[in-house]
Amino acid sequence: MGNNIFLTGDLHVGKTTLINQLISKLPVHEIRGFRTSRYYQDKKLAGFYIEDICSPPVVKEHKFIGRCVNNNHWVSIPATFDDYGVKILEGCLRDNPKLIVMDELGFFEDDATLFQEKVLQILDSYIPVLGVLKRKETDFLNLIRSRKDVLLFEITPENRNIMSGVIFDELLKITSFESGNHHLDAESYEETARKVFAPVYSLIAEQIKEKTNITAGLCLDVGAGTGHLGIALAKITELNVCLLDCSREMLAIAGKNIVAAGLQDRVHTLWGNVYNLPQQDGTVDLVISRGSLYFWADKKCALKEIFRVLSPGGMAYVGGGFGSPELKRKIDAQMQARDGCWEKNMNKRVRATENLDYKQLLADLDGLNLEIINDEANMWLLMRKNINYQAGTAWAE
Repeated sequence: MGNNIFLTGDLHVGKTTLINQLISKLPVHEIRGFRTSRYYQDKKLAGFYIEDICSPPVVKEHKFIGRCVNNNHWVSIPATFDDYGVKILEGCLRDNPKLIVMDELGFFEDDATLFQEKVLQILDSYIPVLGVLKRKETDFLNLIRSRKDVLLFEITPENRNIMSGVIFDELLKITSFESGNHHLDAESYEETARKVFAPVYSLIAEQIKEKTNITAGLCLDVGAGTGHLGIALAKITELNVCLLDCSREMLAIAGKNIVAAGLQDRVHTLWGNVYNLPQQDGTVDLVISRGSLYFWADKKCALKEIFRVLSPGGMAYVGGGFGSPELKRKIDAQMQARDGCWEKNMNKRVRATENLDYKQLLADLDGLNLEIINDEANMWLLMRKNINYQAGTAWAE
């Protein structure tokens, strides 16, 4: 499987727009790279310049990679690539991000040998790349196209909306974003959920109902997997439940479980990502999530998104647990028998997650009341948005 993803296609089909949509769903602080932008003079395209995606978009002379002279004659500026462009790419390697963006690679850099070498160095590294390849025949671009570690997607006006989901799935496979659910085999997950964890879901659903006292409105189950917790909660409340997960395979099984429970009128599935929830501000009465918190690379970003979609007075019940110490001991024994590394891996995830100071982590989130449950069998964050909360005051700068 390729470790690097590139989009290609005709001019103005939306390749850069698609790139921006994809990275908007991911933690921005884990992404580095460059983009190329257009420069207009007297309403005419007069040049192109390169920018570090982590810097404000400011046009400066040392950033220009191409200029239009004598009306229609274009001149490339390879020195910009070999100086400023190389500095950007060196910064990418130094910062060790989870994804490097290259938007775009074209023909202006034909004579920029240092820049080309640095691009190839990054493609050889373990850091995944998401980029755009201009539809031109050059030695440099053809070399990239021919690499075995490159996945090349042709974008057209007809397929670009569909390709967004396809490419995002591939992006999750090659990066460590949301590194939990998308690496799990959905069928194996479902088997374990039914044979081992089945008693947990109904017990935790009862605890959520008792603790939040929210029994009607919209509930969002983030990282729902095959849907057992959300379905269990729907059975004992009047909530409309949305099961959200970044794995389409998980959601396919969740859909079958919804039908089996006879809850098609109140429970549905939705493909999405915790870092860019599709719900509008203040529209969700209850957010639940069991187990996903341990896999979120950027917990602050994820919890901020969850808070954003909560309605005033709404609550989130996020974390992990087994419901009771007795049930935890029973399941731990069963899982250790199935997987000899279960206890070791679980302890590692628990320590990395539970040792965080969540009150300090979310101290700048105005309008939040936070309660933490942390006992032998459970670790939950109970987030309540103040009833008088007004949009626009959520995150102090």
